[in-house]
Amino acid sequence: LGDLNRLDQAYQNGVRLITLTWNHENELGFPNSTDHNCMSLGLKKRGLEMIDKMIEKGIVIDVSHLSDGGFKDVVRCARKHGVPFVASHSNARALTAHPRNMTDQMIRELAECGGVMGLNFAPHFLSDSQPKDGISRIEDMVRHANYIKNIGGAEVLAIGSDFDGIDGTLEIPGPQQMWKLWDALRSSGFTERELDLMWSENAKRVLQDIL
Repeated sequence: LGDLNRLDQAYQNGVRLITLTWNHENELGFPNSTDHNCMSLGLKKRGLEMIDKMIEKGIVIDVSHLSDGGFKDVVRCARKHGVPFVASHSNARALTAHPRNMTDQMIRELAECGGVMGLNFAPHFLSDSQPKDGISRIEDMVRHANYIKNIGGAEVLAIGSDFDGIDGTLEIPGPQQMWKLWDALRSSGFTERELDLMWSENAKRVLQDIL
């Protein structure tokens, strides 16, 4: 993972987005964690080198799963180079206090850099009252989407879902029923333009800026 030459190979194979960490420490940095000390740790030297090279090549930096300290390092680098980055599947920590979710400050900084965050459908990211295998409720998705829009603007929202990595009872079990979320958001006050931004236009803008 930490071999910068493998980034060239990944790029040649068509990779255009890389999530820097998963649930464990790696050669680049540290994951989201309930351990405050781990959460505060930034990117390692190799991680800083990696994101510089990702920007140079035109690969999207994804901070979902990354520690808060690592997020700050990515923000500094993104501002330095004037490029956006993404949190591909994260929600609002102010509503659900899971370390995988993002604080208000993080949402604002992501938005200021022109990035996007994809709404995650995992029950325990949507509600503190839901266990890992609980119910992924549309009403909670609407609550998070409206909150994120109010903090970072409609231009920061996207769809993350995480269909291939979540457990529980899903009120939206797949893309064929995404209309349910569209209708619920529309009823909550989202405009057609804001929904278009969330569904595709925001993510397309980031890809066009980087690729």
